[in-house]
Amino acid sequence: MSQVEFRLLGPVDILNGEQSLGLATPQQRGILASLLLDANRVVPIEKMLRAIWGEEPTESARNAVQGYISKIRRILAPFPDCGIATSPQGYSLQVDRDRIDLYRFRHLVDVAHRSDAAHSAEHLKRALELWQGPALTGVAGQWLPSRVGTYLEEERLSALEDHAAAVLAVGRLREAIAELTTLVVDHPLRERAAGLLMAALHRAGRRADALTVFRNTRHHLVRELGIEPGTVLHRTHQQILSDAL
Repeated sequence: MSQVEFRLLGPVDILNGEQSLGLATPQQRGILASLLLDANRVVPIEKMLRAIWGEEPTESARNAVQGYISKIRRILAPFPDCGIATSPQGYSLQVDRDRIDLYRFRHLVDVAHRSDAAHSAEHLKRALELWQGPALTGVAGQWLPSRVGTYLEEERLSALEDHAAAVLAVGRLREAIAELTTLVVDHPLRERAAGLLMAALHRAGRRADALTVFRNTRHHLVRELGIEPGTVLHRTHQQILSDAL
């Protein structure tokens, strides 16, 4: 029997190999996501209610949670090494965290941070490949995507920057420039990405382009946030001006 796996980094789902086991509704996906985010810990029912229905759940919401839990239990029934336990406070999903893509992603990122640049780049590439779209796609309500999804996206973007930095460190300039250009265009306020792109362009002999990145980033920061670039980005700019980078 294949091992069941769980996806949070993209459309929330339960997978048996490549096969989706069919969470039928956004509410089921929201309840599953709540359990997976705190795997092996009790998730209070009130937290599930808030995740799906906000601060004012309907009168029938508590019974609905019980119904969604029952449906998820039926999906997991063929897999004896994972399941949902009930406690007076709520529910917990008992599962090896390696079955959950989010925890595999975080493990690979942690290993990357303890590796040399070449191995770090490989670990981070594998970590980023786990993402199948925006985290927590398809869940009911706004609480999980807007709050939890926001910090998960920050983890993804930081991993992208880490990967680009590792690739740059081993001299793969073309790859670093391609990754960082996309990242800076999509997220023009990320100073670390801008600084890395400036460094990569400068090392590739594209000094004018590197300085253009600084000007564009400064423009976005001043216009949208009312702030000047930070010390690190200014230092990178000065190093490029003096050819000291």
